[in-house]
Amino acid sequence: MAQKLRRVESLVPKRARAYGGKARNLAVLSRAGFPVPAAFALPGSACAEFLERVLPAEDRLASLLELPGRVPAERLEDIAARVRAAPLDAVLRLELGRALRELRRAGADAVVVRSSSTFEDQEAASAAGLHDTILNVFTEAALEAAVRDCWASLFQARVLAYLDTVVDAPDASMGVVVQAMVPAEVSGVLFTVNPLSGDPGEIVINAAWGLGCSVVEGRVSPDTYRVDKVSRALRDRVLGDKDVRVVALSAGGVSDEPVPGPMRAAPTLDDAVLNQLVAIGLRIEEHFEHPQDVEWAVVAGTVYVLQARPVTAVLPGFVGGRAKTRRERSRIVWSNINVGEALPGVATPLTWSVLSAFSELGFRRAFGSLGCSVPKDAELVGNFRGRIYLNLSEFFAIGSQVPGLKPRVLLALGGGGEVELLEAEAGSRSSLAFLLRLPVTVTRFIQENYRITRRVEQFEASFEDEKRRYAAMDLRVLPPRSLSKTLRDVERTLDDAGTVMLTCYGNLLVTVLVLRAVLRLVAGERAAALERDLLSGLTAVESAAPGLALWHIAEMARFDDGARELILSADPSTLEAASLPDGPTRRALERFIMAYGFRGPREAEIAAPRWREDPSLLFVTLRAHLRDGGGERPVDVERRQRERRDRVERELDAMVPPPVRAAIRHLLSLVQRFTRLRERLRAYVTEVLGRFRDAALDTSRRIEMHDPGAGNDAAFFLTLEELHGVLEGRVGSVAALVRQRRRQYERDRALPDPPDTFVGYPPQITPPPPDTDALEGLAASSGRAEGLARVLRSTAEAADLRAGEILVAPYADVGWSPLFTVAAAVVTDVGGPLSHASVVAREYGVPAVVNVKTGTRTIRTGDRILVDGDSGIVRILVPARKVHGGA
Repeated sequence: MAQKLRRVESLVPKRARAYGGKARNLAVLSRAGFPVPAAFALPGSACAEFLERVLPAEDRLASLLELPGRVPAERLEDIAARVRAAPLDAVLRLELGRALRELRRAGADAVVVRSSSTFEDQEAASAAGLHDTILNVFTEAALEAAVRDCWASLFQARVLAYLDTVVDAPDASMGVVVQAMVPAEVSGVLFTVNPLSGDPGEIVINAAWGLGCSVVEGRVSPDTYRVDKVSRALRDRVLGDKDVRVVALSAGGVSDEPVPGPMRAAPTLDDAVLNQLVAIGLRIEEHFEHPQDVEWAVVAGTVYVLQARPVTAVLPGFVGGRAKTRRERSRIVWSNINVGEALPGVATPLTWSVLSAFSELGFRRAFGSLGCSVPKDAELVGNFRGRIYLNLSEFFAIGSQVPGLKPRVLLALGGGGEVELLEAEAGSRSSLAFLLRLPVTVTRFIQENYRITRRVEQFEASFEDEKRRYAAMDLRVLPPRSLSKTLRDVERTLDDAGTVMLTCYGNLLVTVLVLRAVLRLVAGERAAALERDLLSGLTAVESAAPGLALWHIAEMARFDDGARELILSADPSTLEAASLPDGPTRRALERFIMAYGFRGPREAEIAAPRWREDPSLLFVTLRAHLRDGGGERPVDVERRQRERRDRVERELDAMVPPPVRAAIRHLLSLVQRFTRLRERLRAYVTEVLGRFRDAALDTSRRIEMHDPGAGNDAAFFLTLEELHGVLEGRVGSVAALVRQRRRQYERDRALPDPPDTFVGYPPQITPPPPDTDALEGLAASSGRAEGLARVLRSTAEAADLRAGEILVAPYADVGWSPLFTVAAAVVTDVGGPLSHASVVAREYGVPAVVNVKTGTRTIRTGDRILVDGDSGIVRILVPARKVHGGA
């Protein structure tokens, strides 16, 4: 009888399918000379013969897969129990005993028994984490039990769901790998492509103390290292808590034990081991010619490769740019001052794949419209700890083609730091090509200005047609390929909306820069204040419309007794428009949801609920208006803002001779016009992102039906192209990939935000806020206000906001804007004078200072503060403890 167990290195990979994916990949690694621990492989035929002997036909995989619906969990548990209880045949027991003794003679104290399904670790799908791995096996009896445990792991609901997506799944069987166990001091996983962002330009390593199952199973917060593939420079290092480690027990098996205090905060990898891992990872990817997920362990400074599998379904949402040397990358200035308002916090993989590509293309078009040439390999957007950042060094290197366009000028508009470094690094690219293109650029700019209104009207007409068609669809009944096609239609609509919006934004930047230069020339020190007031009270600004509409609804509710009492007494999180008694308030709120329900906090994040799904912020705002008195009426605020702008326009007229007035008035009208258009187009982009959300929710439902282990939000943890792959049948089970990404996403969310601007790599420790009572930011909306601070890190905390308090927030996109009508002033950590928060604050006449960087960390709820929207200064007048009578 032929021997069933074979040394892994003796397998010919092309003919090793019967031994399963894990064994086949170990054979490739071993034969190529990688440091793989000694191992034996058992073919799937041994499992098939065993199951045929111990199970009736109706309980075998082929029969279970043919059953309609899910197999009851109780039945699967019963089958698995019978598999674990049945004895192995005598010949196989002898072979296992010989293998164990041989591995011991080779130096192994114990072995690891790994499942090796014949349908796992394929390039289109991976069964990673579906089957069992048994660690620290000492005895022959324990080895036999471990083999049966691997075979029994076939009979799980999530395994059947995975096999249901695989062609010829009824032929699936389970190979087994018996591998010398590495008594790891440090272990973890290495990805040769960023599994969260899809960036193939970097290696991501997770590492923890002890055995690697704590990392693989997500039971510990590991250290995370991100390494640039080309330069091998460390892009980022985040030290995890590492509060427990898995250790081998002397009698067999493993156990968790606490990690000693000093080790928890210490890095697990030194430079030498990190360099070994990076070199091995690059070699493995090159050998397999495909991105790899590698499990590894370190003993006494030596790295061992425990297994490798393809990183399945990763299609890059963003491809890293030019190869940079260690010195170059260490001097790059990264900032999220502007994008941090649009997309604050950690982005899900779906959002990252959509918006990174959208941003990359948009910025290239914007630079092109200015007449700048953009290198094909320019790296404009980066991902740090799940947050999106802009490469300011690259931006200003490209912008230096425009004579006089200096970093200092643009940073005054958008916010950001490191001005001296940026100006030194940007240097000055040759402007010759720019100047040669200038006649064409100017002609095109004039044409764009002339045609922009027509372009917007054409887009809006097309959008309304598409909106009606989309509204008539029921995504739930579409075949998967039709849903994929609908999703591609949504992508095209986003591209159309973004193209027009970015044209408006580019024109806005140009006209604002010219207006600033003119105002500085004619008004000197008064220029900044004049600019803010000239851009106040514009009317018809789309991003301000929801807050104004809610303000009017609150005025209506004052005279609608039933609605008013319910809004004041009920928990806002339990209310929706249908909760209100029939009457004018309910009908107005229903119209509001129809018009603005696609908006919401963090509205650029596709996974974030919209107001139509979670209207609690709307009721919080209405309650604050009703509870805390009337204050100014909306019409009074609108009139006051118009009067302020008219007064400043007359002041400006008095400063310049009559022949110049018409030109300045025209320039001002262009700035106002492009501001309105940008905000209008931003609303369309947000509405389209809501359609991505609809598709993702429905795809998640479909994935969960066939793959319960993926959860009910799986689509948000896939890239856009992976989503198409699932719907078009090109990608199998994604449960393991989704679980891994979800763990990484939660780890990133638990980390403090990196600084809004940093050089090279984010610092390991967030610097403490400055020890000062005066914070300096950018003046965004004129006026001064004094009051008690209310620090909100998310809108979920808004229920306690009282009218007249000063809102202090990390950011404030349009989804926050209704709260501006309640607050006496607004302070944000990020943002610029042209940000949506600034535009809305000016529209409401609310004093605002943005880009104070550490406002939410320095100011405490209850502090009495002064916000000066003219100087950009926020002062803490009385700390909360003294306001409330403390020492």
